[in-house]
Amino acid sequence: MIYEKQRLPLLCIGLYWFKNCKNFLVLAFLLVFKLFNDAPSLPMILGGILLFLLVCLIFAVLSYTRFTFQIDQTSVLVNKGLFIQKQTILPFERIQTIQENHYFYLRPFKLAEVKLESAASSSGEAEILFPALPLALIASIEASKKAAATPQEPTAQAASGEEPTNNYATVFSGEETANPPLETFTLKFKEIFLFSITDFSVFTLVLVIGYNVIDNIPNLFTYASDLQQLGLLFGAALLLGLLILFFFLAIARNLFRYYGFTVETNQQQLLITQGLFSKRHQTIPLARIQGLSVEQNLYRRIFHLSSVKLLLAAGSSSESDDTVYLFPILKEAQLTETLTRFLPEWSFQQTALVKNPRPNFWYFCRWPLLIGLLAVGISAFFFWWLALIFFVFFGSFVLSSIWRGKIQGYQFLDNHVLLCQTIRGLTKVTAYLKKNKIQDFTVTTTYWQHKKGLGKSQLTIKTEDTLTESKLFYFPLTEAEKLRRWFLS
Repeated sequence: MIYEKQRLPLLCIGLYWFKNCKNFLVLAFLLVFKLFNDAPSLPMILGGILLFLLVCLIFAVLSYTRFTFQIDQTSVLVNKGLFIQKQTILPFERIQTIQENHYFYLRPFKLAEVKLESAASSSGEAEILFPALPLALIASIEASKKAAATPQEPTAQAASGEEPTNNYATVFSGEETANPPLETFTLKFKEIFLFSITDFSVFTLVLVIGYNVIDNIPNLFTYASDLQQLGLLFGAALLLGLLILFFFLAIARNLFRYYGFTVETNQQQLLITQGLFSKRHQTIPLARIQGLSVEQNLYRRIFHLSSVKLLLAAGSSSESDDTVYLFPILKEAQLTETLTRFLPEWSFQQTALVKNPRPNFWYFCRWPLLIGLLAVGISAFFFWWLALIFFVFFGSFVLSSIWRGKIQGYQFLDNHVLLCQTIRGLTKVTAYLKKNKIQDFTVTTTYWQHKKGLGKSQLTIKTEDTLTESKLFYFPLTEAEKLRRWFLS
């Protein structure tokens, strides 16, 4: 039975209006520049702005009126589209992830954005997106999803052959038995701060901004003679101040994103909550986890800290720069015990990592070494400082390659889980892969490498719309054969 058509809250008209204004903002700027070239009057400019806002509002109202949804005991049905009507039916039993975004501007109205994802969802796009729904209705959808995943006994009403009452409020009352979480992990404020100051992306952002500031300092001096008199001293102080400012802004970004970060396990799924101004809830079934990636960059290695990322199957609408963390930061001594508590079906107890007993470091560092020497040699004829930058840049790649040769290895944790350890850039990556999630296993070698019994072993799993690969470079072919037999067993 399909119940009465429902509409979104009226607030969604404003959300659609803002979205339309943002999407067509570039076009609006082009029109404004055209008007200024024609020397328009002030009423003409104001009229153009009002016309733009009015057109965006008209399309927002049309988007609102064309969006309807129906929910019954088994599925969610959505109709939407301005010129081409699209109907999507998603059964509750096919829903893999329910993601809630509690933006600060929706909280006073007890609303939240909801994304429903299935295995058919593409990366970056949910199968069904509700711009805003009442919290009570969201709770009802979650309860229906849980009920669909659990076999239900026939009710007395169904046994008597009576027709179910067409009462939306009765079916989706939002009431459900609260199941306490099996395990809970909460990120403290000091841990979020430590995660931020050891995050490579923070330093990358600072370096990029710092480079642009340095590049534009001469332009600043041309605008004010007072600045020219201060010279390099003022420029250095200005640069230092801006770098400190952007460093703290980058840290604040992580604090806002991971504030209140909590992970709970309940009924074969993970419940992840995070965010300060925009509270975000994610429900991830354990079956969607293709693997885990434990990462430790140079800074975190000093403090014996690691980050644990989830490698998920297709069907996540997360933004490309928004990594799904199981634990953003965790002490190395607590890693095995904490992972075992949250994923008891996996094996994490390490014994002896199989490494290359005699790694050939020339194979690892030859290309960055040769390209680096060439770049340093050529740039030294023009700018000594550019040669120094190239020396540091390619030197770090050489050191990373040698580090990879020493640290990479693998281990069979049991017959179903493989640990693969390698280096990616300046980050140590330990991947935990389930055998039934690995898509393929390949071994690559050349004539000269084969004579030395070496090759590259690669295991591939499908995550989102991409492939995630764990590679063992210039590893003994005898070990590759053991990996092949394990993969095929």
